[in-house]
Amino acid sequence: MRFEREFQAPDLQPLIAPASIAVVGASENPGPGMQVLENLGQLGYRGAVYPVNPRYKQVLGKPCYPSLAAVREAGHTVDLVAILLNRNLVLPVLEEAARIEVRAAWAFANGFAEAGEEGRALQQRITDLCREQDILFCGPNCVGILNFNGQAGAYSAPAPREIVAGDIGMVAQSGYVCIQVANANRGLGFSMILSAGNEAVVDATDYIGYMLEDPGTRVIMAFIEQFRRPERLPALARRARELGKPIVLIKVGRSEMARRATAAHTGALAGSDDVQDALFKQLGLIRVDDFDEMFETAELFSKLGNRLPRGNGVFALTLSGGIISLLGDLGEKLCLRFPGWSAAGSARVREHLPPYAGVENPLDAWGFGKVEEAYLPCLSAAAREPEADLILVSQDVPGGMAPRQVEQYAAVAEAAATVCSRTDKPVVFLSNPSGGFDATIRSILDRAGVPLLQGSKEGLRAIDHAVVYAQFLGGDPPPSAAGPSPAAPKVRSLLDRARGGLTEFASKQVLTAYGIPCTQERLCRSAAEAVAAAREIGMPVTLKVMSPRILHKTEAGVIALDLCDEQEILKSFDRLLEAARTYDPKASIDGVLCQQMVGGAVAEAIVGLLIDPQFGPAVIFGLGGVMVEVLGDRALGIPPLDRNSARRMIEQTRASRVLKGFRASPPADIEALIDVLIGVGTLALDWAERIEALDINPLLIRPEGQGVVAVDALLVLKDSGDETKSP
Repeated sequence: MRFEREFQAPDLQPLIAPASIAVVGASENPGPGMQVLENLGQLGYRGAVYPVNPRYKQVLGKPCYPSLAAVREAGHTVDLVAILLNRNLVLPVLEEAARIEVRAAWAFANGFAEAGEEGRALQQRITDLCREQDILFCGPNCVGILNFNGQAGAYSAPAPREIVAGDIGMVAQSGYVCIQVANANRGLGFSMILSAGNEAVVDATDYIGYMLEDPGTRVIMAFIEQFRRPERLPALARRARELGKPIVLIKVGRSEMARRATAAHTGALAGSDDVQDALFKQLGLIRVDDFDEMFETAELFSKLGNRLPRGNGVFALTLSGGIISLLGDLGEKLCLRFPGWSAAGSARVREHLPPYAGVENPLDAWGFGKVEEAYLPCLSAAAREPEADLILVSQDVPGGMAPRQVEQYAAVAEAAATVCSRTDKPVVFLSNPSGGFDATIRSILDRAGVPLLQGSKEGLRAIDHAVVYAQFLGGDPPPSAAGPSPAAPKVRSLLDRARGGLTEFASKQVLTAYGIPCTQERLCRSAAEAVAAAREIGMPVTLKVMSPRILHKTEAGVIALDLCDEQEILKSFDRLLEAARTYDPKASIDGVLCQQMVGGAVAEAIVGLLIDPQFGPAVIFGLGGVMVEVLGDRALGIPPLDRNSARRMIEQTRASRVLKGFRASPPADIEALIDVLIGVGTLALDWAERIEALDINPLLIRPEGQGVVAVDALLVLKDSGDETKSP
């Protein structure tokens, strides 16, 4: 799968911000047909509304029309048709909408693609009609759209009355999730909440693209069950990066890859979710685990705007030694640092603390018990620290506190507001328990633009996301794929001749074309040829039977190691062929590979490749068989890889410090290893439609300046009848 280079979002204005709405199925009886009209009134919709129902002359004080055609005959135009009828009536209404040149439609009904073959066929007819007639269609099987900033919507559930208009946009394929988010009572400010449903025409990437270009949306939240068109994500993410708009994503379905490579060893090292995760990280999409983390992260980005941390140094103040330990425990698992105070900063703080108080970070700023006196100077000192990239106030401010407590903690909030006005560094307020805030303190912080987060774990993870995202924006943009590489034509004939798994010899021919160094070896068809090859290569050598039906040579007993003289080679040659015939009598044998024995490595690595059916290729890297297999110490990268992204892959593994020179071992040739990772990524992009998996195991990494060498390799092709595709 090749990702799209540019993203062209459709103009969804007739759907999300329509100038006129026809409500088909309007009613004065409680239900969706009534609810849509009530919601429009609550939103303050200023456009024209046309109820449509042949049973009524009037609905909620508005003239009611018997059909869409009647609306048009009365001289009205319709941007959006809201269809509140059962599934069998949706298509006829859409056909009528097309005749009067309606630009957008939404259907509430379910029973389509999610409900069996008949439903899928009906939904396909809707898709075909809307695409043919250029109708933007939302749904079916969803609750619709709420556009708070635009005061518009077509929404079948009761719209929350306490929701605050703001700059956070939300899209979810689940209607229930949209209702949950709208009713969350977290106090987030929303620009719009969009329910995508079955995405018969308009999908989640379209909605995200619209919100990216919407000036009233600063932060985007998305709850995704499945990306219908994942190939659009890189271009979408590039646009988000250009605009500096974070996308906070819950992607459910952390399951094993549907199409796992059974022949390649690395097929067991990663699943589909690992590939998604690596892609999201590379693209700067902020993946979170649950709604609490999503809400805190979105709130933080919304309030911070462009005032993001320049690094990961956090200076934290609290009034509790216990909270200091909690922050330390939770922060240790993140990328956050809590640097020590400078000498000057320590001196400033000591003026306001008892002589016995320690000056640490996080800092217990209780002072002499007079919070009002100690907190502001301590917080101001923290903001002046050279290593302070973000100032964190950890103070619980739940609702229901005693008036004196509110007064005392309000002084902490006022200090945060004051320091925020005096520094360009982000100041963040964290209430450790979840469950809401005191209204007085929240008001102080809201006026000052200080983010108020809740939940120790969720709050710190939100800060961590802000730090990582700021680093992403400040770094080089992710590399984008070019066309086929010069190596592609060289391997086309190899792949065209193969079916299933390539032998090690053929696999290495492919690797060599992509600049990946392999062992010296010769394919021999007689024992005499093997002896001659060994003389040329130099002993000791290894013999391996090459057969496309015998891919796991050790298991089949068709490999002989460390052969040091000609007699051993002659005896082993015949023995290996006999073992191959015993293991698989039907196996066709290409010959016996005579291969050099390679030594002098600093480390052994596994480099692999998986092609996810949805998200495309991923390069896998890990050091040492035990580390990567048992401990799962491996990293994934999404091609194309450049030198920086390949280096980050290596550094993500815990065993990577071995490569830098560990104890008596010399530093390894990391630059040559980077070349291999880039080459495997290029191979993946050229042949993702043909390849299922690649396994280079082991890849020997020699001392610095001496390169790397692939000792064994297995390239597995997809089990497809179309084997002539080329890039």
